[in-house]
Amino acid sequence: MPANVNPDRDNFLHANPPLYLTFNGEEDSGMARFIHKLLREFGSGPKVLDVGCGPGREVAWLSEAGYDVTGLDQSEEMLRWARERYPRLPFIRGDQESFELREKFDALTCVGSTFLYNFTNENVHASLACFRSHLNEGGLLYLDMRNAAFFLTREGQRWLQEELVDQRVYEGQAVTLRTRFSIDLPRQLLLRDYSWEFNGQEPIAEHLQHRLLFPQELVRYLNEAGFRVLELFDHPAPHIGAFEEDQPLAFGTSMQGRRLQLLAQAI
Repeated sequence: MPANVNPDRDNFLHANPPLYLTFNGEEDSGMARFIHKLLREFGSGPKVLDVGCGPGREVAWLSEAGYDVTGLDQSEEMLRWARERYPRLPFIRGDQESFELREKFDALTCVGSTFLYNFTNENVHASLACFRSHLNEGGLLYLDMRNAAFFLTREGQRWLQEELVDQRVYEGQAVTLRTRFSIDLPRQLLLRDYSWEFNGQEPIAEHLQHRLLFPQELVRYLNEAGFRVLELFDHPAPHIGAFEEDQPLAFGTSMQGRRLQLLAQAI
């Protein structure tokens, strides 16, 4: 294992920002470019809060594009990385269901399934109330997360039955990530069992969870929190760069895609 890898097994990937970026595209600006296009087409103001900003990739890109953007995350390791890489940008520690910034924003983004760390109904309500309290009236909320309905499709069922394998090179060493998915049906949680393998060394096991939210369930939560849903969609797919920057946005609503995305307005 590389010497600078944090061996924290409870949250291995998020405790190692460089490894996170190796598996999630350090130079990938697709999500930031999509957010820019979305906010521009729906007439957002320039003041943006990115909840779950991680290593700050989207915050930095949006700042360069002219937005007044702030990043918020609960991971000290991610925030330390972001502050070192982008020292002139504001990065704040906070939990999505309880942060207090004493300012309001024109738009709030929460991407990369950060929202799915709300494991209970009470957590979901608390986070959306917190989001609403930090948005100006008419402000935009963009959520991007795993799509619970995907696991009802044939491809989603395959994900639950087979081991998924991804291999990358990190600091000159081959790293293999083996993933097994299963679902805790009563609690509506996606269980993610990861095995990290560095050059044949003893694997590091990591166990994470995501709340699974179905489309209309999420719409109801948003309505109850003081939002009006503008778009609910699974395409375009910015996480894999599947959108046309020079074309008007056209939203797909089959809900068979891997991601559930939602744009809402604070009312």
